[in-house]
Amino acid sequence: MTKIPACFSETYAAARAKFLSAAKAAGATLETYEHPAKGPGGGTLATDVARIGPADAESVIALGAGTHGVEGYCGSGLQIALLETGFADRLPEGAALVLIHAINPFGFAWSRRVNEDNVDLNRNFIDHDAPYPENPGYEELKDVINLPDLEPGTVKQAQEKLLAYAEKNGFPALQYAMSAGQYAHPGGVQFGGNGPTWSHLTLKDIVRKHFAPAERIVFIDFHTGLGPRAHGEIISTATPDSPTYKRMTDLWGDEVISTKAEGSVSSNIAGSITDFLAEELEGKALAACGLEFGTLPITDVSFALQADNWLWQHGGAENPRAQEVGAIIRGAFYLDEDDWKEEVFKRAEEVAVKGLKGLE
Repeated sequence: MTKIPACFSETYAAARAKFLSAAKAAGATLETYEHPAKGPGGGTLATDVARIGPADAESVIALGAGTHGVEGYCGSGLQIALLETGFADRLPEGAALVLIHAINPFGFAWSRRVNEDNVDLNRNFIDHDAPYPENPGYEELKDVINLPDLEPGTVKQAQEKLLAYAEKNGFPALQYAMSAGQYAHPGGVQFGGNGPTWSHLTLKDIVRKHFAPAERIVFIDFHTGLGPRAHGEIISTATPDSPTYKRMTDLWGDEVISTKAEGSVSSNIAGSITDFLAEELEGKALAACGLEFGTLPITDVSFALQADNWLWQHGGAENPRAQEVGAIIRGAFYLDEDDWKEEVFKRAEEVAVKGLKGLE
């Protein structure tokens, strides 16, 4: 019997080895997209794709992990646990399962949410030839969002200014300012990039190979950091009156929450993978969501992103505080606690099994 906590790993290298082993044991066909950068100790970085089912399947369910690198500790564990508990055996006849492991392998390996260029991949799928979205709140707060140092007095003063902004404009406005993305400050928090990244282009290749030939696609991207502890919110970036949103509610009911309405733990962001899929797979029967698992209070998660950004603007892994800050950000997006792992797996399995209805 599979012990769920054992499916999770302490390093990217261990997670990758465990994923490849589980995929081979399940009879998957494997592909590797090697990243040009290296991981800790010079280790190989790669996005790995495991496929179970016919190459010409008209129906595909796909599970993504590590879009936001450090969140791959959770997503990888869920992919492995689903493989080892026989999720592929539940596929309808003729359907295929595609697992994309470490969509952002650099961030996963180095315990960063962003990639090697400080880019938030889930803000990067945007038309880079068009004017970039503006984020006036970020511009107003950029000097306190992007901390000059991590001294207690500096952090306290920044938090007071952020709180004052929230009291004046509302908490959703603060969350939008801090998390919706920005395209003007390459060294800042939530940078969306000024062009397609390696992970962007790699995922586009994977989607065109594995998703485009199908007529029905369900995509679940595992995320962490927002919401109540271990709760998995089903997040849609589709408008509530769209066919995509209707297909999602047919599968998951009123648990689906659109970022373009009210009530989601996520802000309405630009450049997301789910928006990219909607454009790339236009005309297909697509149901694409982010499944977001809560970890720590939002204030702790936000500080972790600020601390990580400070670290990598000041030497990164060579900074004397690298281990300390690395533990802060990893702890904000992955709870190394058995009960949390059991709960998030139970929720992921529930959502994935319901997603199978979309393949019929």
